[in-house]
Amino acid sequence: MSHEHANNRRTFIAGLATLGAGALLQGCRSASPQPAASAAAPHRIDVHHHVGPPTYVAALADKGVQQRPVIEWTPAKSLEDMDKGGVATAVASITTPGFSFVDAATARRLARECNEYSTRLGRDYPGRFGLFAAVPMPDVDGTLAEIAYALDTLKADGVGFFTSYGDKWLGDPAFTPVMEELNRRK
Repeated sequence: MSHEHANNRRTFIAGLATLGAGALLQGCRSASPQPAASAAAPHRIDVHHHVGPPTYVAALADKGVQQRPVIEWTPAKSLEDMDKGGVATAVASITTPGFSFVDAATARRLARECNEYSTRLGRDYPGRFGLFAAVPMPDVDGTLAEIAYALDTLKADGVGFFTSYGDKWLGDPAFTPVMEELNRRK
């Protein structure tokens, strides 16, 4: 191969590389400066999305429990954050302290009210909110009743649990009836 032929090939390849780089840079210049999440349709599902139903927030306030993010929560704020993050659907649940700050009867009432509120949220914003039902653990009988209501009547997407309730972890034998019921429903 002659020196002149090799030189022409190098010049040709260098020219192609320059054209490719130019095309690449041209494409970058015309790209939108906005983040990808805002440019694309929302596609994520957030399965750890805490909501602040009004009766829950009122109960927290009545007991002097400070849960700032929950107290300041609104559906509009949630939707705005979801849109910014490219979240199509958020599965609503309550956050700590759950119902640990009230007696069993109040916990049952609050769980029901929170679940009904989150179900309405899903109806008001179709496709945007799902529900992991709140349950009044460690009240096993109340929890079994709320599981039945939430799954059978409200059509909740699932049930939300904390890792422990007082001094009992989810695997504690006291919670066996709850786990058996959930296994029966799978």
